Amino acid sequence: MAALTVLMPVYNAERFVAEAIESILQQTFQDFEFLIIDDGSTDQTAAIVTGFDDCRIKFVQNERNLGISATLNNGIELAIAPLIARMDADDISLPQRLQKQYDYMQAHPDCAMVSSLVKVITEEGKLVRVDSFKSEYFYYNLTFICWIYHPTVMYRKDAVKEVGMYSVPYAEDFELFWQLSRSHKIYNLPEILLHYRISGQSLHQVLKKQEYEKAQHEQLLRNFRYYAGSDFTMPDSHLECLQHNFKPLLEESSATSVLKCLHQLDLLTKGILAKNNINKSDKAIKKAAFYKRKYILEYFLQHFSKPKVVYLLLRDFNIQYLSYLIKTKWRSLAKT
Repeated sequence: MAALTVLMPVYNAERFVAEAIESILQQTFQDFEFLIIDDGSTDQTAAIVTGFDDCRIKFVQNERNLGISATLNNGIELAIAPLIARMDADDISLPQRLQKQYDYMQAHPDCAMVSSLVKVITEEGKLVRVDSFKSEYFYYNLTFICWIYHPTVMYRKDAVKEVGMYSVPYAEDFELFWQLSRSHKIYNLPEILLHYRISGQSLHQVLKKQEYEKAQHEQLLRNFRYYAGSDFTMPDSHLECLQHNFKPLLEESSATSVLKCLHQLDLLTKGILAKNNINKSDKAIKKAAFYKRKYILEYFLQHFSKPKVVYLLLRDFNIQYLSYLIKTKWRSLAKT
């Protein structure tokens, strides 16, 4: 039996699927089955996949288009290995990806899922950005936003089945990661192991953008109520702000509204600190909360008028942030 299963759903992926397949077949770790499931493609995807002559490839075709969640759940059931590495048909796994993740999972049997950092690229393969997320902050930030790139994860089949696998049609990865993190350890390797391509076929970015946004909105409110109580709610502009989409709250042009949003963030942070969890580190949570709060506040300090800036600083009166400002100003003066 193979040590792990690489699971890759494909749908009308003729432009990039060959490169994605090659990146898996050329891995330094070779003991895997490569389960590719075609979800009713109408282009040349199937022909490209079947054109590869490699006994590790197991090609399955859905009789009709089932959608990403049903296709992935089918793949989990078909996977022969206890470890499953996700892959997408338009991305590129770096050669040592599987080896490094497999080694981590072997060394940490209590960990249910490991992910990695990525280099985000365009359709043409040009650099868009490299996210420098700190792994210690992933647990805290999973409440507000999904830092985990789906095609980077390797997870234990039994753990994923235990939490219900992919249970929603949209934002299915965010939902799975949240459910796993409630009862199992998760970890992010602090190195780039995949090139993540932004393409016109990306469901969450183009084809089903509204559906994914609605699903994420509902998931975030569920997350917040888990920590702050079943009656907790907030304006859409605050919810967007906590995802670092500041435009709706900026358009309100209200320092008072920004303060309310920050106070809601403080309330949620207290709730996260109060909840027991296998991934919880009070020190990491407090640091992550500080940097998130700082990032939000500094955006509005840069975009508000001076009177509103003064009002924000005086009314917020966050000792930790004021201390940070003083230290930063002192270092700046010391250099001059």
